[in-house]
Amino acid sequence: MTMIIASSAMLLACQQMDSRLQKAKPQPDSVIYQCDEQVRIEKQQLDEQTVRLKISDQLFDLTTFDAPDKSQKYYSSEQGLQPEQGLLWIENEQSATLKSLMLDHTIQIEDYPVIYQCQPSS
Repeated sequence: MTMIIASSAMLLACQQMDSRLQKAKPQPDSVIYQCDEQVRIEKQQLDEQTVRLKISDQLFDLTTFDAPDKSQKYYSSEQGLQPEQGLLWIENEQSATLKSLMLDHTIQIEDYPVIYQCQPSS
């Protein structure tokens, strides 16, 4: 009987701690994109400046930067799918594009190679 009461008390304490952790750490906004070649990308908005992309079980944190086209949001990371290439994520309300970020400042954004064209899942 004492064992049952102790187990119940421990379970209740764990549930309360889990509830406090969930309240203290809100879940980030998440959007799933369906892309070329049946690739699925999950985008989480971590804060105003940072998104996390999950691509084929790999996580990439990208930060925003100002770009000439204000109708779109631009995020970049020096870490990419290939060595020596970063990632560039460009999104608007209807679609998103994932590009290889060439670490060469002489190349224009529109000339970066496209990896995937994506649409938000409904």
